[in-house]
Amino acid sequence: MSVASFFSYAGAVWWSVAVAFFCATLGLGLAQPFVQRRRSGKARGDVQPPISAIIPIKLLDSGFEAALASMFAQDYPAFEVLIGAAEHASPALDAARRIAASHPKVSCRFLRSAGKAAVSPKLNNLATPLAAATYDLVFTKDSNITLDPGAMAAFVHNFTQGVGLVVGVPVAVRAKNFAGRIEAFSINGHARLLLGASALGVGFGVGKAMLFRRSDLAKAGGIAAISDTLAEDTAISRELARHGLKTVFSHRTVAQETGARSLAEIYERQLRWSVIRRKNERVTFPLEPLASPLPAAVAGALAAPLVSYPGWLGFSLTLLLWFCAETGFSLCQGWEVSAWSPLAFLGREILALVAWLRAFTTHEVVWAQVRFDARQGARTALRKAVQSHEIGERPADASASRAPRPERSGQAAASSEKTRRG
Repeated sequence: MSVASFFSYAGAVWWSVAVAFFCATLGLGLAQPFVQRRRSGKARGDVQPPISAIIPIKLLDSGFEAALASMFAQDYPAFEVLIGAAEHASPALDAARRIAASHPKVSCRFLRSAGKAAVSPKLNNLATPLAAATYDLVFTKDSNITLDPGAMAAFVHNFTQGVGLVVGVPVAVRAKNFAGRIEAFSINGHARLLLGASALGVGFGVGKAMLFRRSDLAKAGGIAAISDTLAEDTAISRELARHGLKTVFSHRTVAQETGARSLAEIYERQLRWSVIRRKNERVTFPLEPLASPLPAAVAGALAAPLVSYPGWLGFSLTLLLWFCAETGFSLCQGWEVSAWSPLAFLGREILALVAWLRAFTTHEVVWAQVRFDARQGARTALRKAVQSHEIGERPADASASRAPRPERSGQAAASSEKTRRG
């Protein structure tokens, strides 16, 4: 066998596996809402226990106000909202207070976290509200996640016997520039994979929106058990699994506000999660290019001579058909598609492959404008970041966070304000 023939057959094998996997994710992704809803059945009946909803906030990004307001608009009988922030004051906190004041029937508290318990900035922001939560059942969501009114009830519906964590698949909405559309295509491509996995009964920790019991997390070791990782969602899922509790996806997706982005921002995010996946998913991470159309197109070009087609045609047809199928999937799901989608599709693939390759050569990631080491040594970087942040700040006390009305006394390392609604 000649070298050219070897590469042609190798390309044919790669192309066949990649296309088969892609087609499977399309079918399974479309079926997921029906499969997961049926799987959950009516195991919980109409039981809707009270929930403590925690939202960590930092920046006033695009869509922040709509996303936060959606939490207060949940069609759920009993819940409280706890908003955690590392700062004494910020534009995001000002906006959050206005939104809380406009929903007087929902109990809301603002809590300041000192931010030294864990490597993950997000986990530090969650720690104080988690300890202060009134109820055992806890729902967390990122500040850029918008919920439909029935989202929290849908999460509870999936919280059946043997389940320790329910997560939502994020779907990108309202991209406002080209880089944002690349980000949206990346998020929605990942959403297809997650929905496909969910249809097969496989769950992963995805931290954009999560539901779990605080008591279950405590039995699994609490914050201390997951403090040495940047991927707190994956760590929560892993620790709960060690105690016999599985992770499932809700049958409803959640909307991730995308807004305007820069190419540097989306590359840093891609690289961060590539590095984290390489650390946590050592077996599957090297196989990720099998799910990408660009390597499949190269494989198609190599395999094309086997059916008497020129290589450029195999390359072009693979990309074109892949894009059309992915766009059709998005339209069936009701996800956003625009005239920029073809270029966003190509931009996603180039950035993703560059980040994947770079992840093999670095442990450094950027998060919230701070550099971290994805290994456990990240604690060193974290301490430096926290110390530099706190220089010049007033000590955390009851007067540290200003609100339109008098505050309660704060706990150690947190200032708290509470407005009782209803």
